[in-house]
This record gives sequence, structure tokens and C-alpha cells, in this order.
Amino acid sequence: MSEQVKVDAIVVGGGPAGLSAALEMARQGLEVILVERGEYAGSKNMGGLLYTTVLAELLPEFAASAPLERPVTQRRFVFLTEEGHLGVDFSGRRWMQSPHNHAWTVHRSQFDRWMAAQVEEAGASLLEGMVVDELLYEGEGASRKAAGVRIRGAEEEFLADVILLCDGANNLVSRKAMQELKMSPGRHAQEYAVGIKQTVKLSKAQIEDRFGLEEGQGAAVDFFGTPFGAAIGGGFVYTQQETVSIGFAARIESLKEHKLGTVEMMDAFMNHDTVRPLVRGGELVEYSAHMIPEGGWHAMPQLSGNGLLIAGDAAGLVNFSVYKEGTNLAMESGRLAAQAVLAARAAGDFSRAGLQSYETRLRESTAAHDLRKYADMGKLLEELPEFTKEWPTLANRLLVDYFSMTGEPKAVIQKRARQRALAELPKLATLRKLFKARKMI
Repeated sequence: MSEQVKVDAIVVGGGPAGLSAALEMARQGLEVILVERGEYAGSKNMGGLLYTTVLAELLPEFAASAPLERPVTQRRFVFLTEEGHLGVDFSGRRWMQSPHNHAWTVHRSQFDRWMAAQVEEAGASLLEGMVVDELLYEGEGASRKAAGVRIRGAEEEFLADVILLCDGANNLVSRKAMQELKMSPGRHAQEYAVGIKQTVKLSKAQIEDRFGLEEGQGAAVDFFGTPFGAAIGGGFVYTQQETVSIGFAARIESLKEHKLGTVEMMDAFMNHDTVRPLVRGGELVEYSAHMIPEGGWHAMPQLSGNGLLIAGDAAGLVNFSVYKEGTNLAMESGRLAAQAVLAARAAGDFSRAGLQSYETRLRESTAAHDLRKYADMGKLLEELPEFTKEWPTLANRLLVDYFSMTGEPKAVIQKRARQRALAELPKLATLRKLFKARKMI
């Protein structure tokens, strides 16, 4: 018989959800083991955008020691067309002052490793570079419960009162556990996007010059339209100190439907006239691809079972909207899961009934409010392909025509520009679609 190690809680996955859950529980004196399959927490991640509202509550002094790159002091939304672009660029003085709108760029490999150190300092044990193959169970029928984990290559069996699964978008362990405990799926099947990202090295001076930044400022730029117009997705560029993260995310089903290749799309995006100058001459230092759950609120499954909770990307907690918010929601779900564990421990009940306060807390959270607000985003984008391609193209052409210098009177130029743009729009249908499109914002 294998040697058994018993603790209060086991967390599977060392991303933001798992780290937040382990931190909260360890601080309250629970004996916690966190198992991370990567070489170290964050080893599978690259640079990106980090919202810090939840982090500021978990670790109020995080800014003094966390490996942050730049605060996001400028936001830009750019619609790319075949011939140019149409964009909105905005900022505010208060974003340049602490807490910087709770938005930073980071290298996740560095940030997650830093957060893992805070978790260890709180008393949790990290088992990194180790893979959980499956869960251990006890009992039969309705009383069957998750009781531990089996780690690949380990001689011991690790047991706990509760298992928190935070195993990411490719959540094989969570899926097996849901089947084993007969947990309900979401109303809709989960949908996934593929994210392609590059880290490009530029000098600090180049980044600040190309993005119009000063010392201590950063930019987050989101792109729509060409070459993503036929697919549900978009691109991004985020500035770090001496690198930029550039890439895109697109629905896998949408890519298949339109027979679009990710490599070709990435090349087309990076070589667009508007994007190319931002990364010209840079050195490619990292390249990755990853899955993103984008089914939203309607695809969220049952998240609590006997002895089991599911959080983060494994639970489908990604805000698929212009906010592109995932890390913050993962931290929130991890914290709420930990609070549910603490309540269940106080009551001595780790059944689904004892742990179900997690789902109650989650439904009442900001994360859930946002997921409900944008629950139909994917459906709307399918119904309104004009929003990301045809309408921006017409708006771009209207403005280019409107401000063209031809030697003619301005009234003549402007009338022709309006007529050319409006001639291609079925007016009543467009008004109806514009009314529907308001839900995307």
C-alpha cells in the first residue's frame, strides 16, 4: 500500500486562481499543498495585461515588491481596414498616479513566481514540476467524494478534506472529476479561443517613442477588423519595460469555419501598415500558443461537488469583451473558493452542500456581474460581423474622403463623402444592428 500524506487542502494548478486560493487558506492556518505541473509557477506563461483590484486586497503592498513592468496609462482601440485604420486613444491624469487604475503589464513567468513565493511565505507547500494524473475518491453513489490526488511518479498518495482544481483551460483533471462526481455541465458547451503571442524585444527608448510614452507610462492597444474580420477575435499590443507583447486571440470554431490559419493571420497582423512600425526591428524572444475558455456565463458548469471546487480558467471564468479580463477573475474565484473552504471547515461539512457557498459567493461577485453582462458577446459578434469589419471600413473611408484636399469646395467634398458611405448602408437594417451592438460596450 502506498504511503499516504494527509493535509487540509490540495490545490491543483499554480496560476492566479490556485495561488490566490492557497494564499488565503494558508494565512488562516490550513495545511495546504499546491501542485503545479510547470517547472515553476508561471513557466508556461508570457507577458500580458494584469488587473490588480483583487491582488490589492490579497496583498495590499504588492507594488513594493512585485515584478511589475509598466502601469497602463493609455488605452487604444483600433479598427484595422485594408487601407488604413480607425481608432480611439484615451488617457487620464489619474491613471498616471497610484493605483494606476489597477492595470499593469507584467511578464507572467516572473509575476506568478513572485506570487508563489508569497504563498510559500504564508505557509503553503509547493510541489512544482509535478503532474496530477487523477483524483482519488471514496464512498459510493450520492456520497462519493474527492479525497485526494495521485501525482505522476510519486510513491505517496496525497489526501485532503477538499481539492481545489485550478488546472486551466485544458482542464483534463477537472473534466474527469466532473464525470466521476456527476457534476452538471453548463447550459451551453464551453467554447475556446486560441491565443497566439510573441514577445518582441525593443529598447526602452524605442517603446516610449513609438507609443508616445514617458518614463513610468505604458500602453495597451486592442485591434479589431483586418485580418480578423472574418473570425471572432482580435489582436493586441502591450508595452513592458524593454519588450512588447503582441498577438491575437480568435475563436477556434470561427477559424475552422472560415478556414483561417493562425500563422498566416499572425503574419498579416504584424505586417499591417498600422502595426508594423510598432515592432519594426525588434528581436523575437518568445513565442507561444494557448487555449482560452470563452463560453462565458452560459457555459459555466457546476463548480462545487463533494470535497471538490473548481476555479479560474478551469471554471470558464474569462470576460470575453473589450476588457479581455481573465487573471483578475481567476484571483477572485480562487479567493472565494478559499473562503468557502474555511466556512465548510468551521461547519465540519465538506459535502457539496457544505461547499456550495462558493457558488453563492461567486454569483454575487463583480466577476459574475461582468460575465452576465457580456454573456451573449459571442452570439452578438456572430450576428453582427459588420461591427468589426464593414462599419469600421466605411467609417475610415468616410473620414479619409471627408478630409481629402482636392481643390474643390469643402461642401462638395463632404457631400460626396457622405453619399459614398451611406450608399452602401441599408439604413433601417443598420439602425437595428447598431441598437443591438450597444450591448457589446
